[in-house]
Amino acid sequence: MKGKRFLAFTVLIAFIGLAGYFLTAAKKEAEDDIYFSMSSNVQRVDFLNKQGWIVKPDPLSVEEITIPSVFNEIYERYDEFQDEQGFDLDDYKGKKATIYTYEVLNYPEYPENVVANMIIANNRLIAGEVTLNEENGFTVPLISKNTQTLLDEDD
Repeated sequence: MKGKRFLAFTVLIAFIGLAGYFLTAAKKEAEDDIYFSMSSNVQRVDFLNKQGWIVKPDPLSVEEITIPSVFNEIYERYDEFQDEQGFDLDDYKGKKATIYTYEVLNYPEYPENVVANMIIANNRLIAGEVTLNEENGFTVPLISKNTQTLLDEDD
């Protein structure tokens, strides 16, 4: 009789341990999804602010696009840049997305003409960058190293 109780107790402890593990994993996944959810303007601006980018609260532009099914040389380079941030545009080939462009107000040495572009598909950030729209402009990653770590853990 004691053997059966011990076995039942052991199974119960194992079940509680597994349930705790799966609940923790599900909670982390849900938090990551909430963190990268971009279904509203407030969420997009909040995300940019968390990355250190102070932006005007309304986008300069909103443009519907379709990610090409086949990437040309320019898209290949852009995809490589996005890969470095933890994004993978290959998963979105041929799919519709929206580009939200925000004016960046706090880029060092450039008080004007710097924008943050966010490419959103299915209310999720799939690509982005900060760009100076001038002749000798630049493009830098949209997301901070801390966020890149979250994206790497998500894979």
